[in-house]
Amino acid sequence: MPDAPEERPAKDTRFNPSRIPVSDRAKAVVGEIRGMLLNYERYYELRRRARRPADQERFDRMVTAILCDLMHAALVDPLEWRHISLSKRHRGTDGVGAHFMTEDRRKVIQWMTAPEMDWLELEKGGVVHFGRNRQSRIRASARLRDRMDKHAIQFDDISHDWSLMGDPIVLRSAKVRGRAKNLYVPSGQAAGTCRSEMLRINKALARAQISSDFVRDGNLIDTGDRWMRRIFNNNRLDHGGRLYGGFWQTMSEEDRLSDIQLNGEPVASLDFDQCAVRTAYGLAGAQPPEGDLYCVPGLERYRDGVKVVLNAMLARSGEMARRPAGSGKRFPRDLSLREIEEPIFRHHHAIRHLCYRGAAWELQFIESQVLVRALLQLIEHDIPALPIHDCVLVPSSAAVAAERIMLQSFKDTTGVEGSISTLRDTSVSPIGIYEGSVYGGYNHSPPSPPHKRGA
Repeated sequence: MPDAPEERPAKDTRFNPSRIPVSDRAKAVVGEIRGMLLNYERYYELRRRARRPADQERFDRMVTAILCDLMHAALVDPLEWRHISLSKRHRGTDGVGAHFMTEDRRKVIQWMTAPEMDWLELEKGGVVHFGRNRQSRIRASARLRDRMDKHAIQFDDISHDWSLMGDPIVLRSAKVRGRAKNLYVPSGQAAGTCRSEMLRINKALARAQISSDFVRDGNLIDTGDRWMRRIFNNNRLDHGGRLYGGFWQTMSEEDRLSDIQLNGEPVASLDFDQCAVRTAYGLAGAQPPEGDLYCVPGLERYRDGVKVVLNAMLARSGEMARRPAGSGKRFPRDLSLREIEEPIFRHHHAIRHLCYRGAAWELQFIESQVLVRALLQLIEHDIPALPIHDCVLVPSSAAVAAERIMLQSFKDTTGVEGSISTLRDTSVSPIGIYEGSVYGGYNHSPPSPPHKRGA
């Protein structure tokens, strides 16, 4: 495993105790180092009596979790750090994420940094600028990376204990100074339903046949990174609700289409067109005009600019004093914001009352309901799908069936007709992909030629 350039800044992500070895070679690395730690403990007489079976099991799981997460981090980036609380106040699920990550983790990590061991590097936390605390962080040492090379450890050798992935439902506070806090998710039917839906979606993702040749910073991406969480905002389970997580969400659209395969075939990207505006019409109980909703009479030449302004009008909680960011170069300089708003209001008079009342979170929640509903239906029809907010990746041969399911989900949830654009990698020949392909009882016809979406 080659070392990363020293001048590149090291990354710092949270320690994940759910990782486990699944191959014989990964288990061999973990077993060898666990045995060395026990010998180290005996040699220096660091323990007076033998552990009870339950304590030994916790020790083994702790060592396994630390080693597997550091090996995974080294595969992502040889210099990547994992931050972990070594505070006595944090134990188990309090701040470390698993019941077996007891107070003993502090001494186990210290042993692993000892010169005789040298399996990890440790930077202890402390107070940094402006009185803020920084957690301790750990990463694989050169010795551990060498051992990984010896056993040819790859992403496929390390998986998850899915019971330790945490709650797939996250509730956050409103932002204060640009930051939001994670809150306790209240019990009740709404949270229970969302949780069961997300567990079902994650179960389907875990068994999906996903492959990718995508390389980031010189390292292959981990296609096992599939766990998704549904994040709600403003301490409300009807605000936000988008799905986050999954390696594909951090890839560009172009890279997704060219470098991801589902069930061994290229993917198609199905994207809801003008999703927020159509959802606003549903919220208003009205039907949208025919055609492209961003093509406003009088502003036809500035379609992309109208998109930015109209979405800002729906999102803001107060009127704008100037044109929103991203729209400046899309209109003539002498065209004022009011001259842009007036034709938009005329064309979209049915949703005028939703503008400038801060409907963004509500619209985003409805959008997320559409997506979750579609994903559950795709699971019913055995169509693997990777979600990206208002977009879904499916096998190319399932695009026609998936589009029907997604449009029905949009209509059932919002009460208005949806619109979908489908994108494919034009460098991949579709010949042979569609013949005889049937997903969930839907017969597929060849796709229309790739086109630029009108989102």
